[in-house]
Amino acid sequence: MSLHDLNWLITHSESRSSRMIHQLREHGISHEELLALMGSVPRHDFVEPAFSHLAYSATPLPIGRNQTISQPLTVARMTEWLLSHSRLGRVLEVGTGSGYQTRILSHFFNKVHTVERQESLYLLAKQRLSSMGVNNVEYLFGDGQAGWPNKVEMDAVIITAMASKIPLALTNCLKQQGILIMPIDHPSPQIGCWRKEGDRWKCLGTESAYFVPLLEGMEYA
Repeated sequence: MSLHDLNWLITHSESRSSRMIHQLREHGISHEELLALMGSVPRHDFVEPAFSHLAYSATPLPIGRNQTISQPLTVARMTEWLLSHSRLGRVLEVGTGSGYQTRILSHFFNKVHTVERQESLYLLAKQRLSSMGVNNVEYLFGDGQAGWPNKVEMDAVIITAMASKIPLALTNCLKQQGILIMPIDHPSPQIGCWRKEGDRWKCLGTESAYFVPLLEGMEYA
């Protein structure tokens, strides 16, 4: 890549990220530190090269293995819910994917535990975030529906795939007053935020959203 090409990419990336932040504000995202972070993280590094010109647009994009990176508003909404309601100790992320949501979470939480069932995505995300200097993430190649293997209690659980039921292993690892963020397909496709209160759940917010389905098992590269 020539110096001219590099300068062009930097200039246009800054312009696209600025438009993205403007759109997030228009949709009610108001956490300034979150907005600044999403404006600075190079989202184009988390998508397939053929789609890098769309990285800051308001749409999910393919990242390989029939998986997608969520649109910026979905990432922002889920993260803002966590920042509003969760203790920022440990968070379990089910579905590492490209690692973009992981990168955002790593800025705010003391420790991120992230699980990915696709071996190739797990390896790529781990390499990508390590190269960015992210050092407070613990990675696992495994079945996210089984939860974290050593039964660590989590302040929050965020699931980035659509489910028809909530796996008990994921709710059981939550501390009391812990926050669960999860897409569900009933009564319509949406993502919700709930607080664990004893054996009950308090809904703190919902929003329409579409995700790839939450699957069992593991797939090797």
